[in-house]
Amino acid sequence: MFPGPEVPKMVASLTVRPARAGDLDAAASLFAARHRHDRTRIPHLEPRLEEPAAARELIRPLFENPRAHGAVAESGGSVAGFLFGEEMLFAPSDMASLFIPPHSISMPIEGHAVAERQDATDVYRALYGFLASRWVANGFFIHRCAIPPGDDQVQEAWVSLGFGRYLTAATRPTSPVERQNVAAIEVQRASPEDIDVVAELAECLGRWHWQAPMFWPVLHATDAATREFNLGQLRSGDLPFFVGYQDGTPTGMQTFLRPGFTPPVVARDGDVYLFEGVVSDGARGGGVGSALLRHSMDWARNAGYESCTLHFAPGNPSGAPFWLGHGFVPVEHTMERRVDERVAWAR
Repeated sequence: MFPGPEVPKMVASLTVRPARAGDLDAAASLFAARHRHDRTRIPHLEPRLEEPAAARELIRPLFENPRAHGAVAESGGSVAGFLFGEEMLFAPSDMASLFIPPHSISMPIEGHAVAERQDATDVYRALYGFLASRWVANGFFIHRCAIPPGDDQVQEAWVSLGFGRYLTAATRPTSPVERQNVAAIEVQRASPEDIDVVAELAECLGRWHWQAPMFWPVLHATDAATREFNLGQLRSGDLPFFVGYQDGTPTGMQTFLRPGFTPPVVARDGDVYLFEGVVSDGARGGGVGSALLRHSMDWARNAGYESCTLHFAPGNPSGAPFWLGHGFVPVEHTMERRVDERVAWAR
């Protein structure tokens, strides 16, 4: 005899309301508790954020940001969870448009948490539903939420709401790169005079991400801003842009920023951000990337950095296995949902 269907467990009713300044302490405590749990399975996270006081300082800007909208869920008189999302408003020609749709909602990794004994799906569904109705009514159809890796309940909550993994942040120690397949290349530190080489390799990375299965757009409207940004970095000389050459031809590049786009939950004091890592089409798979990373990690370690963080497309057939195979461990996943725009008029 087969057992009958599982009866869903009853949960206490949730009430959702807009977040207020007085909710900051409760939100900080929930985030600190979540971060404490995340650190048991994710390396490189900032230990100070286990303390509510440090979490409070990280979350406070969300409460003060006029473009951020927050909500609190309550159950039985206690805070069951909170969620914040910020309107991303910048010009399509802005360099940020390369990475973030210019009219979208971003829910940062520090912008949400659920109490330990609450059902994550129930709480996130209530919070997101409360906030998303306003976002969609105002024409924001692209929603992103950054979540910690390895938390099955949190991931299931967002997948159930129609979100899929779009981007992964990962971190590795700056320990030596031990790989056998390393190409013989000459690595040079780029100068402002090398801006055309840097621009061409950056375009090569964009063309690669345009292909299947990533299908990331190549936005030429951002070309001028991107070139100016890279030129400014080269002129400052603060952090290196390393270019690899084979027989005088540039075949790869790795560029660095501080703090760059390292997630705020990562221990940033000793971290350096790998902004663009690219190997040209004809050289991909031949050991150029490994050789560049070996050089870069030797530089970073000698410069006193303890870790290196980057972002990669999870669906990248060469990039994802390359970075994971070279010791990078996921520290953040960005989930994305695109609401069908027809909902604005099809009613």
